[in-house]
Amino acid sequence: MQANLLLFYHFSLYGKFIPWLLLFFNCASLQASQTDALRFVKDFEKFAEVDKVNPPPMKNLTLFTGSSTIRLWNTLPKDFPEFPVLNRGFGGSQLHQVLHHFDQLFPRYKPVRIVLYCGENDLWHGKTIEKTLDDFTTLVTRIHKVLPNTPVVYLSCKPSPKRMSKWLTYQELNGKIQTLCEKDPLLTFIDISPALLGSDGKPASDIWDKDQLHLNQAGYDRLTKLLAPVLKN
Repeated sequence: MQANLLLFYHFSLYGKFIPWLLLFFNCASLQASQTDALRFVKDFEKFAEVDKVNPPPMKNLTLFTGSSTIRLWNTLPKDFPEFPVLNRGFGGSQLHQVLHHFDQLFPRYKPVRIVLYCGENDLWHGKTIEKTLDDFTTLVTRIHKVLPNTPVVYLSCKPSPKRMSKWLTYQELNGKIQTLCEKDPLLTFIDISPALLGSDGKPASDIWDKDQLHLNQAGYDRLTKLLAPVLKN
C-alpha cells in the first residue's frame, strides 16, 4: 500500500513537472531555430549593398550559391568568361538556410541557371541523410515554381581530407541526389569527387587550403575544367 502511494506521488509530481519541462525545451528549440535563421542576415545585407554599387547582370545570369566551396570561388568571372556569373555563396550554410533566404537569391536575381553546392555542412553538423534530401527536394520544388525554366546544376559533396570520416555518408547522399536529378530534366548532378581524388582513392594532396577543408586555386581549376563543358551546353 505504501509503495503504491509512493508511486502515485512520483507520477503526480512528474506529471506536473513534465509539461513545464517540455515547454522549456520547445522554447529553447524555437530560440535556437530563430538564431540559426538569422545567422546570415549580415551577409545578405552586404550582398544588397554590393548590388546597389555594382548591379549584377539581369540577363543570362548564372547564379552560384551555397556554402563556402562557392563563397571562396573568387575566380568565377575569369573561369567562365562566356556568360555572366554571380557568386552568392555564404560560408557555413546548410540547405535550410538557403531556403530561409530563398527570396533574396532566386526571385531577386532571376538566373537562367543555378549552380548549387550545399549539403556537406548539413551532414557534418548532424542532420540525417533523409532530412538533407528532404530539404534539397523542397528547395528544388520552390525553384521550379518560381523559375519554371531554370535548370539547377548540383555539385556533389566533396571528399576533403578534414572530413573523410564522413565520406561514406556524403557518398550516400550524393547517390540519392543523383537519382533525383536523373528523374528531372531541369536537374543536373555533377560528381566532383573524381577531380579531387588521387589514383589511390584519397584526396589529392596539392589542391587543398591549409585547413584541409577548402580548395585552393589548383582545386578550383579542377572544378572549372569539370564544370565548363556542362555550362557551355
